[in-house]
Amino acid sequence: MHEFFSQNQTIVLFAHGLVFFALGLAVWLQRRRASRLVLTSALIWLAAFAVTDAFAVWGKVFIPIQQSYLDPGYVHGLLIVRGLLQAAAFLFMVQFGLRLLELSRRMRLALTGISVATWGAIVLAGTIVGNQDNWTALQWEGSIDNVASLCLLLTGALLSAVGLWRQRGALSAAGMTSIRPCAAAAAGVLVCYAVLAGTIVDAAPWAPGLITVDRWFQATGIPVDVLQGLAGLALCVLAAKLLEIFEFEAKHQLDALERSRAIAEERARFRRDLHDGTIQSIYAAALRLEAIALRSADDPIRREVRGVVADLNHVTDDIRSYITDLSQTPDTPAGIADRLRELGSEFDAESDLVVRVQVRGVSSSGPVPQGAGKHLEQILREALSNATRHAGRCRVDVGLLFAHDEIELVISDNGFGISAPIDVHSGFGLRNMHERARRLGGRLRVDPSSPGTRIIVSIPLDSDIPDPAPLTQPFPAEVMP
Repeated sequence: MHEFFSQNQTIVLFAHGLVFFALGLAVWLQRRRASRLVLTSALIWLAAFAVTDAFAVWGKVFIPIQQSYLDPGYVHGLLIVRGLLQAAAFLFMVQFGLRLLELSRRMRLALTGISVATWGAIVLAGTIVGNQDNWTALQWEGSIDNVASLCLLLTGALLSAVGLWRQRGALSAAGMTSIRPCAAAAAGVLVCYAVLAGTIVDAAPWAPGLITVDRWFQATGIPVDVLQGLAGLALCVLAAKLLEIFEFEAKHQLDALERSRAIAEERARFRRDLHDGTIQSIYAAALRLEAIALRSADDPIRREVRGVVADLNHVTDDIRSYITDLSQTPDTPAGIADRLRELGSEFDAESDLVVRVQVRGVSSSGPVPQGAGKHLEQILREALSNATRHAGRCRVDVGLLFAHDEIELVISDNGFGISAPIDVHSGFGLRNMHERARRLGGRLRVDPSSPGTRIIVSIPLDSDIPDPAPLTQPFPAEVMP
């Protein structure tokens, strides 16, 4: 076996690179598909690692072949490029792990800066030491590879394993229980890969205390590249299973669209039945009562009957209004944005407020819950009414942000604000705003700002039908105290 692997080392390295290239290509081809899960958005960094690592491994095959054809200077340049590519691949693995851990933006940026600085320090320190000790380009490339494996790859692969393990909860919450075991298996494979690729390195000036590839081969008879390739193959298979997340979410969105279509058809049927049946029956009854009133000689009875006719006319008007509401098209991101802009312009023109509405992400929005436009419009109306009455002459900035998994409405003013966070259930106005957000499955928060008040409404876009339970409170015109 030792002799077999020695004679076929080139094939082993090529297969190693091919496996990782296939892994990266499979993920890369799915990069434009929207998903609300952190795991799928982080996979692009795994693709970057796999493709870059594949080219670096292939460099071990093709650069020695070029030595008999190219000038030594070009060969040295290729070795330097290969070393930089390998270190960059390990840096991408660190980024994959950081995204999976779902850290705060500030923490993630800080750790990303540290990892990039580490990559730069390894390259710079290796160059300085190499010049002092007169390393060859091959020694420099091997040393950079070894130190980057220990500092970046080992850390990044372990972080990624922890992140994948934590993502099992998000997969279960999304109903993807069949994919959850694949995330756990991928985490285990990454731990094995971290040990194999992060601690077993080629012999180089910078490899103190680490297991070398040759020593491992002599002890086991199996090249470490074979084991790394098998780990990559396992990751490729598991990544293909993880990519089923996109198919699951696409089916979920199609189901939501189908439900929306069914609801639209049912609304159309209600409109027809109410208009052609109910309204006509009430109208006919009102005409008969009016005829009775005309024939009656008793004035009190005539007034009573005509009062009933007036009530029936009000009922007819209410039904017509309901039919009009049913005729409205379902909410769309662009339609919601236009309604909020129009409302902001109305308050800007008719009050002492300076209202500015900014909208982002309309084209990237996920499916919008039915009634979202109406509720968001009323929340904004309530907030602007309160600002008019209590904040004084001020500026109100309204931000409406659409994402594939959320709508966020932020209303900030610089007027007379509140001194501390208040209970959203205090007062009819705040209670109604909170209830409207709840009806859409979201949340509302009111915070003091310096100066002014800041209201943040977050509505998830997960295609779920909102709670059909009746509102716990009506929506009167009162404003928050």
